Amino acid sequence: MAGTGEGRFSESLSTGARVRWQEREWEVVEWQGSQVTLVEQGGGEVPRAVSYRWLVGAEDFAVVSGGAAQVAGGAALGGWGRQEGREEETGLWQARMVEIDTGLAPGRSEHARGFGPETTLAQRCAAMSARLVADGIRCSAHTLADKRRKWKAAGENPAVLLPATRDKRPGGFTDPRCLTAMQEVVARRAHESDVTIDLIREEVEDLLHSRYATELDDPAAVAALLPSRSTFYLRMKESGLAEALGQPTRARAALASTPPLPHGGREAVLRPGQVTQADTTPLRILARGDDGRPTATELTSLIDVANHSMCALMITPSRPQDTESGRPGQATRAIDLTLMLAQAFAPWPVMPGWDPLSAAAASTLPFGALRAADERFTEATAARPVIRPELIIYDQGSPYVSEHFTEVCDRLRIARRPARKRTPTDKPLAENFFTTLAHRFSQHVRHGWQGRSHKKRGRGIDRMPLFTIAELQQMAQEWVALEYQQTPDAGLRDPFRPHVVLSPNDMYAVQVARSGYRPMPLSPAQNRFFLLPRWVTPGKGGFMISYRTYQPVAQDAGHYREILLRGGSKLPGVGDKWECRFNPYRPERVWLYDHTADTWVTCDFRLRHLLHDPWTADMWQEHAEQHRAAGGSEQDEEAIALAQRDRRRRSRRPPPKRTGAEPPFQGMELDTEQPSQDPYAGLEEFDLSTLRPRPALPISPMAPPPVAAPAALPAGAATGGEQEGGQAPHPLAALFVDADASCGPPDTSVAGTPAEAYEVVDAELLDDLGSGADGEDSGEDGEGVIDVWEVDMPGGMEP
Repeated sequence: MAGTGEGRFSESLSTGARVRWQEREWEVVEWQGSQVTLVEQGGGEVPRAVSYRWLVGAEDFAVVSGGAAQVAGGAALGGWGRQEGREEETGLWQARMVEIDTGLAPGRSEHARGFGPETTLAQRCAAMSARLVADGIRCSAHTLADKRRKWKAAGENPAVLLPATRDKRPGGFTDPRCLTAMQEVVARRAHESDVTIDLIREEVEDLLHSRYATELDDPAAVAALLPSRSTFYLRMKESGLAEALGQPTRARAALASTPPLPHGGREAVLRPGQVTQADTTPLRILARGDDGRPTATELTSLIDVANHSMCALMITPSRPQDTESGRPGQATRAIDLTLMLAQAFAPWPVMPGWDPLSAAAASTLPFGALRAADERFTEATAARPVIRPELIIYDQGSPYVSEHFTEVCDRLRIARRPARKRTPTDKPLAENFFTTLAHRFSQHVRHGWQGRSHKKRGRGIDRMPLFTIAELQQMAQEWVALEYQQTPDAGLRDPFRPHVVLSPNDMYAVQVARSGYRPMPLSPAQNRFFLLPRWVTPGKGGFMISYRTYQPVAQDAGHYREILLRGGSKLPGVGDKWECRFNPYRPERVWLYDHTADTWVTCDFRLRHLLHDPWTADMWQEHAEQHRAAGGSEQDEEAIALAQRDRRRRSRRPPPKRTGAEPPFQGMELDTEQPSQDPYAGLEEFDLSTLRPRPALPISPMAPPPVAAPAALPAGAATGGEQEGGQAPHPLAALFVDADASCGPPDTSVAGTPAEAYEVVDAELLDDLGSGADGEDSGEDGEGVIDVWEVDMPGGMEP
């Protein structure tokens, strides 16, 4: 049982305290979790780590003197189950339990009345109950005994001594279906004029009758779902719906548009790509547009939460709609987001002129391990990790909720979570990155930097020699690889080295060593799904996209013919149309998708040979509108192509002389073309000394036949046959065919040429083959489509 003396247990037990244990005096030098490290006062033994419960439970344990600071028993146990705001009450109950258990109150050296060494546990519980009743607290001896039993079972944790706080039931005893109906009615009224709670109650009652009348079959039972008028007011106030009704219309509309998803809260992010944040903002840097004039820009970034690395970024032009000319505005679109998303799956290359320190081999990234796991990492790879996003927290802009971006994310198995409107705390890293970009990158771009506001904008910004958008993109990527990824961030700490501030690349190296790295290279065929989809109807003359006719290339003509012979795609909801993918920044080539064989048919623009300069779908649309305003037709492809080719000379307002013919903004490069195969890849080395010259053919048909050199012929080869009568055949006899001979290939025995050289792949289509039910050519509009399969046959032959 407990011993006597200075005290068995004291809440002053802390670092520096002196205790008596095992008939010796010790000093507490460290307290970590439930382990207490003791050092003998005489220095006879090495420091010993003892369990806290074992130490205070010993028969001869006593506190001789307190330490430097008083600590509560709950704090000594590491604060397990501590309840905020009730520390004083917790300390009182802890002292009572210690006095019941040991008979000695903490901090005292003498036993109180009824708590002496000769008393039993039941007697001490009764004495403590009488003391609590005298203080106005009703607590029986049996309750104190139960509390002590729970306290000992929990490792003497004082948190179990307090009564558990009961959370108030949301909505009380009101039916949850009624609470749901209240929220629906208030949300329905968000965009309308304000109303009173009485009208809301009437609409909730109507909604409950219309929704549950057939289910309950009793009007009285349906009426029981609706609480009384006073309770209805109380529930409206408790749920915050009454306060929402009193807000302005704009605030009510914003509150109603908040998605019903968990927001706020800190997530435990432990691996790269687990949670990413994306956002779009004005870059505040003027650039040189397609027409040579200054244009505003926008920046879209994708940042990783685990290590603050920049997964991808995209700079696009931004201009408002021109009310005079009717020219549509331009901003970040879904294709820009998908092209940006494709950057996250591939390493960035080091471009010519970049600083050598921007390479991954010269950074703190685990370049050797990454190179061994992913062959795409080379010496020319930028110092930016490849991170595959698993979850994207995005803004509620129209590009992020578009069907195309959603389809690409679903195909890549990327989850999405919308952030609340006007709530930047839902994606703080993306919002803070824009400030970092302005301080560390944008303001250093002197040619085009507009300042942080309109009032602080410099003079003559639009008259400066500006950078193109492609140049700004390369500059921003170099800054990310050279400075941003290698600058220490105060928010990045290694749990094993909390005093060391890490950079995004350092933090990625720590995390990738624990979570691993699995490359996910995308083939050119997979990259084509990043492009915009269009559903087209193939015909004999090709198919149309935005009044541009596309026809298959020569090597895919046979596959295209099979698609025509097959008829429609047989896909539900699309009829006879087939899926086609194209890049609006490079519309000269598109790809027709054959879902039956999971292959692609490459198709080129019919007038591609007329357009030598780079062009985009936006430029085509602009010239098509100008041609239509002049009285022409949008289906006149030749006229629009010629006008686009001479766009500099035919421009109504020519660009300033300081800007030459700049290429238009064409987005980011995406590997969609199949790599060309080397025809000499599998050949062995050839000895050029064994090569013999081939004898030249006679210039005149009347010249004597050449004499074959025996040394040049292989062993066992024939020297040439003779015609009947012993006369040798004429060398050019193979070029002349008898009039009564067939149109097939000449006799191989006479010409000496293999028959395979005369095999022709007939890619012609039947004249009666049509893509529609009526046998006529069909494109996007069915007009202006030229039949490329109708060619003139020699000799007036019919195909």
